[in-house]
Amino acid sequence: MLLAVPVYNEESNLPLFFPALFADLPEAIDEVLFINDGSSDASPSLLEETRRPGVDIVHHTTNQGYGQAMITAMTEARRRGHEYLITMDCDRQHRPEDIRHFIDADPAIDVVSGSRYLPSSRRCGDAPEDRVEVNSRITTRLNRRFGFRLTDAFCGFKRYRMQNIDPALFTERGYAFPMEFWAYAAVEGLSIEELAVSRIYTTDSRSFGEDLDRTRKRYHYYLKVLHQSTVRFSALHA
Repeated sequence: MLLAVPVYNEESNLPLFFPALFADLPEAIDEVLFINDGSSDASPSLLEETRRPGVDIVHHTTNQGYGQAMITAMTEARRRGHEYLITMDCDRQHRPEDIRHFIDADPAIDVVSGSRYLPSSRRCGDAPEDRVEVNSRITTRLNRRFGFRLTDAFCGFKRYRMQNIDPALFTERGYAFPMEFWAYAAVEGLSIEELAVSRIYTTDSRSFGEDLDRTRKRYHYYLKVLHQSTVRFSALHA
């Protein structure tokens, strides 16, 4: 099982994340892979300090986007022969102790997706209102369109069963990657189960880049990628 962590300019978080992650890493995790997405701060050197057997780093020479980091993680999981891939963020919004819950989930499930909005999800801090609104509206759209029963469309804390996922088919390199993935999951008939994870927000300063910081623009960007991906995967599956 591979644990993959995307990293982009996280020099302030990595010194806190590393001890929390490695203090009690489950034995089921055979390998940890950090994907440095072209960071311009001290993140690359901090990551290199962790390199050892079982801990590896892939460096993107330029910032290619969150989606590309996910595609790289999936591609590496398959290339390295891992049956399962767990992805999590290093900005302290995901708790390393929750990794065990993903490991313990039903091994037959194709996608175990973290949710910050299940009744049993712990809450620490208030999520920015615009993100809650966009997440809720997009999640509702996905459920109506595909018959899903999701409560959180955007949580990056996930476990993937790689035998039924082909990362070579993904093209979305930005923050709309979850839209492309959910379209793929629907067309391919992947089994999905949500798992409660903590909703942790210590800052609302994240930027989506350019005018995607505007809520309306970001919402329509997600819908566009969702529609295009559904059409494309449906055609490939026909």
